[in-house]
Amino acid sequence: MSPDFKKLIISLSLVTFSVLSGVFGFMFIEGYEFLEAFYMTIITVSTVGYQVSEPLSNVGKIFVSIYIMFNVGIFAYIVTYLASYVFEGEFKNEFYKYFNYKGVMKLKNHVIVCGYGRNGRKACQELTFQGTPFVVIETRKEVIEEYIDVKTIPLLQGDAGNEDILIKANIEHATHLISTLPDDAQNVFIALTAKELKPDIIVISRLSDPKAEKKLKKAGVDEVVMPDTLGGRHMAHLITKPYIIKFLNMIDGIEGGFEVEEFYFEQFKGEFEGKAIQDLHVRTKTGVNILAVGKREGSLQINPEPTTILKNDWYFIVVGRKIDMDQFKEIYIK
Repeated sequence: MSPDFKKLIISLSLVTFSVLSGVFGFMFIEGYEFLEAFYMTIITVSTVGYQVSEPLSNVGKIFVSIYIMFNVGIFAYIVTYLASYVFEGEFKNEFYKYFNYKGVMKLKNHVIVCGYGRNGRKACQELTFQGTPFVVIETRKEVIEEYIDVKTIPLLQGDAGNEDILIKANIEHATHLISTLPDDAQNVFIALTAKELKPDIIVISRLSDPKAEKKLKKAGVDEVVMPDTLGGRHMAHLITKPYIIKFLNMIDGIEGGFEVEEFYFEQFKGEFEGKAIQDLHVRTKTGVNILAVGKREGSLQINPEPTTILKNDWYFIVVGRKIDMDQFKEIYIK
């Protein structure tokens, strides 16, 4: 239970206790009927100052005096809570979270990103750049407050290993799940839960300890990534193979304005089905190059032969400048 929700419960409980104690006091001390006691309680709490139907006894006056002071304290507490709730942004955040959740339930073919640490943020940045819909699941309030703008990033606060949270993330219509938590055991549990809810979802998980790779694979993780290993290898390659890294940065869009895209057979327009690469005249018409082709469940062919024919269940990796890539999409892609 969040602290804000606890404060709301406390506020409602205090108001209820105040009303009940007022009604009971007027009935017991002054002998009022329930309706008259309730009326006296309301006008006392609200301090509207209506005249009472009958003069109060001395004991009743003492009770009312104490009762008014008691309610002043309750009123001050509630006003303080409401002021912080509205003016400190809590109301606004809850408002955005509500509509955020409504938006998540409409997502289709999206990615679920579990954890918004350094790796989670990088994954979301790339998904945003590629125009791929996603939703973030993060449990740490301090991370949400510091890094996540609920107006622009679909967010669910909670444990990604919880079935209810994954269902709220619309896992039924998701295609991939990325688990970036630093704890391998948590990633295993998330993978098991996700695969139980949707067996065909593709799970990509962070791996911290190489010894845990088998456990992740048994849990149904399709791909494992070790950020520390990748980072160390990249730094070493900057020394041993600096120009290869420069080239990879170029085709990855980091330098030089180049892009690498993958396209599937069914994405091509109908008139290109069954044609060979050489008959497409891709280089002449757009300036991009088909770098590799392959079957989805098979091997990858680098620098394919010009006679290679577009076939069902194949994918094509294309590289070129952004302006050329846009032209390629306009001519060849549906």
